[in-house]
Amino acid sequence: MKKVLLFAFLFLSISTFNAQNKLIKERFITMQQALLDKDFQKSLQFTAEELFEIVPKEQLVAVMEATFNNPKMQIDSELPKVLDISEVFQVKDKFYSILKITGNQKIRVLGDDNKALGLDDKLLYALKLKFDQQYGAENVKFNEQTKFFSVKVDQTIIAISYDGTTEWKYLAIDSLKLDIISKLLPQEVLSKVLAND
Repeated sequence: MKKVLLFAFLFLSISTFNAQNKLIKERFITMQQALLDKDFQKSLQFTAEELFEIVPKEQLVAVMEATFNNPKMQIDSELPKVLDISEVFQVKDKFYSILKITGNQKIRVLGDDNKALGLDDKLLYALKLKFDQQYGAENVKFNEQTKFFSVKVDQTIIAISYDGTTEWKYLAIDSLKLDIISKLLPQEVLSKVLAND
């Protein structure tokens, strides 16, 4: 009888874990699709509230609109792939999970004459250096013929929920500086992120 109960408990635990991971992934992909569709308000509905303590939501929308609707910049993105989702864990009154994702972006910058800039342009060369620093030089390629950057983006995302089962919201921590991250997340979460790298 004990073996049957143990098996039932393990089966239920695995089923719950799979359902949680499915929901975490689905909500994250919904957020990313809204971003690709340039529905920035909807995308920010899935963004962790903690970020708005540092940057107001209206300011984030303005930055997104300026970036994605810039006539001098062509950005082609695809939905990222979720490579890994950690087990859900609780710290104080919130639940967390760590996602590892990867995606690709193509970016082309146009000059004042609306022609694509090459690496001989100082602005574009500076942008390449920034991409190299942010994503790693091995993840940044420039096609001289098409004038597109191809950038492989690997990120760590923190999923946050108050009940651990619904309403997951997300925080991309790779693009934030450590002093900002430490204001947004408890030390226990940061330790798990570092242990997962």
